[in-house]
Amino acid sequence: MLDKETGRYKDYAFRVQGHSLGAGTAAPVALMLRNQHPKVACLCYAPPGGLFNKELAIRCKDFITSYVLSTDLVPRISARTVTLLRDEVLRAIARIKVPKRQLVEVHRSQKKINELPCGISDLLYDGDKVPDSEFKRQLDRFNKLQEDRYVNRAEDTKISLYPPGRFVHLVKTKSKDEGRVLLQGRFMMSDVFNCVTCDRFAPQDQFAPRWADMEDFDSIVVASTLVSDHMIEVNEYALRQVAEAFGVVDDALHVDLHASRPPSAGTGSD
Repeated sequence: MLDKETGRYKDYAFRVQGHSLGAGTAAPVALMLRNQHPKVACLCYAPPGGLFNKELAIRCKDFITSYVLSTDLVPRISARTVTLLRDEVLRAIARIKVPKRQLVEVHRSQKKINELPCGISDLLYDGDKVPDSEFKRQLDRFNKLQEDRYVNRAEDTKISLYPPGRFVHLVKTKSKDEGRVLLQGRFMMSDVFNCVTCDRFAPQDQFAPRWADMEDFDSIVVASTLVSDHMIEVNEYALRQVAEAFGVVDDALHVDLHASRPPSAGTGSD
């Protein structure tokens, strides 16, 4: 029926789309359909980061567009980025000068650095001036083991993986932090994660789209919204808001996300 030579709908174009794991499935499906159906287009909302190698991710730019909301963890997650985050956390622990409870209290206060009664130098040692301790010695041994293991691993286990295609990053431009608010008066699964992560999501948040590079998602951003930014309800809200701002939402609230090109901003590429 859909065969491009003999099918009844040979002039039809495919659009494959999905969110999260669905996006991770949609991208390779679109790639497989590409030869037989050159007009195939794929929209990936919050796709997993560890999906394609760099060469393949770039080759898909003509027909795959990935949408990433703010600090969403999933498009940034891969074996490499998780390892980097682990190493950064361990190094940060080794630098702590004060009891860890004091750092937790500083974090919970939600004050900016310049608003704290003490400075960073009062809380953390400089990276090259960490004094000797049992934890530092264990960390040094762990790092040495990891270096040896990395050197001895097969080359195919060192490949960096990325989300596919070209990227539209939905950047939060304004946030009205008035606690958690339920959209349309209904309970959302994201509120479960809000409770767990002490996160706040309010419908007053505003977003703007920009073209981004895959390197923009090459590390995990530690933020209170790294989980809730992945929730489909929050993505839907942000996409509808952006679509309305660009005038691409019709009376039935149908969003045509290819109808307008987002502007460049920050370090994104045109």
